[in-house]
Formats: sequence, structure tokens, C-alpha cells
Amino acid sequence: MRAPRRQGWVGPIEWMARNSIAANLLMILLLGGGLWMAVQVQKEIFPEAQLDVVEVEVTYPGAAPEEVEQGVLMPVEEAVQGVESIEEMVSTAREGSGVIQLELVAGANRMQALQDIEQAVDRVRTFPDQAEEPRVRLQARTRDVMELVLYGEVDIWTLRQLGEQVRNRLLSESAVTRADISDVPDYLTSVEISQATLREYDLTLDQVASIIEQSSRDVPAGNLATDNGEILLRLKERKQWADEFSRIVVSRADSGAVVTLGDIATVRDGFEDTGFHSRFNGQPSVEIEIFRTGSQSPLDIAAAVEGVMAELKTTLPDPVRVRIDSNRAEQFESRMDMLLKNGILAMVIVLVILSLFLEYRLAFWIMMGMTVSFVGGVLFLPAMGVSVNMISMFGFLMVLGIVVDDAIVVGESIHTEQQGGRPGLGGSIAGTMRVAIPVVFAVLTSVAAFLPLTALPGVMGKFFRQIPLPVIPCLVFSLIESQLILPAHLAHEGRLFTRLGQLPPFCWWVSFQSFVARGLELFTERVYRPVLSLALEWRYATVALALASLMVTAGLVGGGFVRFIFFPPIEGDVVAAWLTMPEGTPAGVTARAVARIEGAAVQLQEELQEEYGNGEAPLVKNLLASVAEQPYRAAQLGPRGTTGQLVGAQYGEVAMELVGAEERAITSNDIARRWRELCGPVPGAVELRFMSQVMSSGDPVDVQLAGRDVGELSAVAAVLKQRLAEFDGVLD
Repeated sequence: MRAPRRQGWVGPIEWMARNSIAANLLMILLLGGGLWMAVQVQKEIFPEAQLDVVEVEVTYPGAAPEEVEQGVLMPVEEAVQGVESIEEMVSTAREGSGVIQLELVAGANRMQALQDIEQAVDRVRTFPDQAEEPRVRLQARTRDVMELVLYGEVDIWTLRQLGEQVRNRLLSESAVTRADISDVPDYLTSVEISQATLREYDLTLDQVASIIEQSSRDVPAGNLATDNGEILLRLKERKQWADEFSRIVVSRADSGAVVTLGDIATVRDGFEDTGFHSRFNGQPSVEIEIFRTGSQSPLDIAAAVEGVMAELKTTLPDPVRVRIDSNRAEQFESRMDMLLKNGILAMVIVLVILSLFLEYRLAFWIMMGMTVSFVGGVLFLPAMGVSVNMISMFGFLMVLGIVVDDAIVVGESIHTEQQGGRPGLGGSIAGTMRVAIPVVFAVLTSVAAFLPLTALPGVMGKFFRQIPLPVIPCLVFSLIESQLILPAHLAHEGRLFTRLGQLPPFCWWVSFQSFVARGLELFTERVYRPVLSLALEWRYATVALALASLMVTAGLVGGGFVRFIFFPPIEGDVVAAWLTMPEGTPAGVTARAVARIEGAAVQLQEELQEEYGNGEAPLVKNLLASVAEQPYRAAQLGPRGTTGQLVGAQYGEVAMELVGAEERAITSNDIARRWRELCGPVPGAVELRFMSQVMSSGDPVDVQLAGRDVGELSAVAAVLKQRLAEFDGVLD
């Protein structure tokens, strides 16, 4: 039965309800476009955000931190003071180099600010002669997809060479375009000449160094014009290995005899003497980090790496083994599977529960409305600069329970109108119009709640905006679907669903549905209506009860019965100990302290296996120890942890990778507490910190002391540290 047409203007709700073809086309556009975009949209583990931070790094070999501060940092700080785009300046002086991080004001032109800072630094003419050219660059946040570790009882030179081979093999895969070797010192070719030999050949060290420099670089040699074009000439004399340097001629006799560098010096290939070493499960190791670039998918990279892994296990020499130390692609796939499973489960639950109270067709189209809103929200992700990543998928998980509300309200209103004597199109239009205003404002209220997250400033704001940008389109499409598409579907009689209800497999459900409906009506008449009448009759008592509840709640929060924290602790599967010794500490001293922490970790591993072990399966999967670097901490801190301030002879780290939380009967926090007890204080350590959480909003207490006298600051810091340690609950 068609409702009579009204004269005059027809609103969008009525027009779409009368034109079901347009409603179906809109639904198909959202579903088809969303599914197509879900395949095409960029997938990454964490969003690649452009950071508003410019970094200036100056290397000053052999200089103490005080010399770096006076000779490098202070001139740079004075030079960039006049750059208007700088909001905050943080300088770090350490042995041999200094770093200045310049955070830009929100909305500043990053490239223009970079050029201004470069020009300001280039104007500095007071750098020490031994200082190298400053490096000015924009910070970029990159996180690896996977980490492979090569380990075995072989020397670090062999591991480095094998690591180069493995990296080249990985790069031969089309899905892998960037792989870096880490946890290993840089190559270094050393030349040792005795003083007696220099006197014998009438040479000086400066002369030998100059000869090596002149003989080990590529030199442009002009061009050669030919009939087929111009040919550029270049002398390629750059040396890389010790045997190449050994053949450099340092002296030539009148008779024509030559003396090479290898004749008068000992030339060896080795590594920089930084004291760096990394151990994986007690054996020397190197790591290979695989990154995602461009539009690559982490799942494709993981599949390619696992294929290479199967090959390496049969080709690597006997004492060397390879394992996956970190697999963020697996976390990405797990989050995506959880999102899809929860979405499907939510649709099934909505369909089943609504079928208990409403008609089949009503329950089905409400479920479809939820699907259209959710899938349609994917359609505009690229236009908003959002990818499918760990953060945006969290936004989709949040909106799962919201998008169905609009369709339920509109569908129930239409059902009431049609049951009340206005069947078909007329009841569909009337039911939608009756709740249109509250539904629209309900959606706008939800959008307004998420909208401020898009305007958060700073680095964290670039990541938090990944939550509301997927949520808001889903809410908007939920409103469009409930107001424009759902009325057209519910305007029809639904003969197909009626016939399905008459078939034998569904007859019992119709009876059960009638039973549930009668129970709901009975509850409404005997419980809800009397309570509502009583509340309306005693309205002042109702208001007083509400105020009393509010006061009790405020008392619970204010009285400390309810905990108030800025960021909830999330238990992780990695427990790490971060060690920082005083600046200038030799690497050997740091190595002994790391060995002590590692020994406590091994003891703890045995205790855990004895008390909580389940058969032969270990609770601690891997144990990684590093000296002169804190790789896990740098990954946790993000861009501010990758600028070099966590690299040096005074740094150390030990990390335990545990089995999943569901496979162990002890929390990672308890493991960290026991590890701290077994290790005890490390003499002379500036910092020894145990971390067991996946994410953290920062230190609960962060006190910064400022002054001109570093010695005075150190003394005050020591007193403050001692006083803080007297409070219960203060650790690390």
C-alpha cells in the first residue's frame, strides 16, 4: 500500500523512502567503494607522521661533554635564537658529540624552518678546528616491521659478514626495499706505524695521513666529447678494505722502487673501539631490521622474510643460527583479525538479539545498516590522510558499538508506526521523521566528542588524530544510512521474510520470539511502568536520589577509593632493564654492570621455570643484552630515542622476551619486581630502570633542575634522588 503523495516540497527522507532504487544505489556505492578501498588503502603498523622537530648534530672527536657544551652547543643555541619558528630547544652534550633538538611551533612551515636553521648554523665560525661539519635534518619516525637476529659462538667479524649476506638476500626480494644491520659497531680500518719506521723512511704521521687521504677518493677527470655524445670521466680510487689500503704507495726511490703502506705499517680491518657488543641468549649477535617503505604492506614483507628464513636455516654455517626477534607484522595481523572477528560477531549478535523482539526483516536491515556504516567509513580514509594501522584500527573497534544505535532507534520507531496502523511507506516515513531530530543530534554529539582529538598539538597529536578520523565518517554514514537508506528498505512489506517465517526451520523461532515479546511486555507493564509512575509522582525524591548518587560517586573518587591515573598500564611481553652509567665511564665497566644484570636475569629465568614452568616450554623465550646502546628503549621512546643520546659507552640494556600473558601464571610487572630484587643496586649507576609495560605516558615524576654550575646541579640531584627514594612506592 503506497502512501498518498503530499503537495509541495518533499524532504530528503521522504524522497529517498519513495525512491528505493536511489537508496539501493547509495548502499551499493558505500559497500562496494569501502571494500575496494579496504584493499587499496595503505597498510602500516604505525602511521608515518611528519615530526615538527629539527635536529642539529655536531661531532667533536675526543672532546669531553663540558668542551662539547662550550665549543659546540652554546654557539649553535645563540645562532638559532632568532629563528621565529622554534618553540622549544633541548641540547644534549656527551663525549665526542652534541645534539640540539629544535621543536617547531604548531603549524610552522617545516621546510622553511629547516632552511632558516641551516643558514643560522652555517653562520657559526667559532667551532673548534677538530669539530666536524654540523648535520641539520628533520626528524623522521621510522619503525621496523621485523627484526632478525644472527647469533652463535663466532667472532663479531664473521657475524657482520654473514649479516651483510643475509641483508643482501633479503633485499633481493621484491617485497623488501630496506634492511639495516644494527647492534654492531661500524667498520674501521686501522693503520699502525712505529716511530722508528717513520724515522727510517723520513716520514711523519701527517704526511702518511695526507697520502692515504689523497689516494683514497674518487676524482672527477672532466669529460670526453664523442660523436655519440659526451662521456664523463672519473678516477675511482676510493679504498674500503685493509688490503686495498696496503697497496697505497707512500714513497718512491730514484731507482723506481716503491714502498707501500703495507711495507711500513700494520693495516687491519676491524670495528670502532666503542666497547659495543650485543648478546642474544648468551651468545654474540647482530640484528637485521626490516622496514616498510612507500605503499608496502607489512604482511607482504613478513611473508617474504619468512620465506628467506626457511632458506637461511639450511644455508647458514653450523654454529650460527637465525631467529625472528621482533615481529610487528604479526601484531598488525592479530589486530586486523580481531577487528574483523569483532565486526562479524557484532553483526551476528545484533541480528540475533533484534530477532528476539522485532521482525526478521527489521533485524536484517538494521544489521546491514551497521555494515554499511562501518565499511563506508573506510572509503574516505586516504582523503583524510589515514592509513590502516594499529591506531586507526583501535578507532574502528571503538565505533563498532556506536554505529548500530541510530539504526535501532529508527527501525524501532518505524516498526511502532507500522504496527500502529500505518503500514508500508507511510509508517516508514512517519517513524523516521518522528525520531529524526534526536537521532541527528545524537550523532552530532558523538562527533563533537571525538572532534577535539583532531586538533591536539605536537607530536602526540599527529598520532591521536588517527582515532577520530576513522570514527567520525562511520558516525556520519550511520546517520545517512538510518535516515536515507533504512526507511526505503523498511517501506516494503517484506514478503520474503514473511514466507521464511512460515517455513518449518523457522516456525519454532517465531514461537520463541512471541514468548520473548510477551515477557518484555509483562516486564514493561508490571515493573517499568509502576517504577516510572512512582518516580514521576515523587519527583523531588527522585532528584534527591540522583544528587545523593552523584555525591557518593564524587566521594569515592575524591577519597581515593577509585584510582586516578593519566594512562592505564598495559602489561607487555618484554621486561627490560635500562642502565646508564656516568658520562665517561669506560665500556668495560658498563659491560661488567650489564653482565651482573644479565646474570640476575638468568637466575630469574631458572626460578620462573622451576615455579611456573609448564613442561619443557620456557617462560623466557629470548634474552638480549647490549653494551653501549639501548635498542629496545630507543624503539619505545620513538623519535627522541633515536637521535644518538642512547648510544655511548655509558649505556647498557638487558631485555627478556616472555611468552604471551595467557601462557604464564605470573605478570610481567611481578617479573620486573623480582628481577629488581635479584639484581640489587648497581654501584655508581646514574639510572637503573626496569620496564614491563607496552606503552607509557612518561615518568610519573619528572623533575628538571636548571642552573649554570653543573657540579652544583649534580650535588642537588643526588640529594633529591636520595630523598625521593625514601617514599614508599618510588622505584628506579
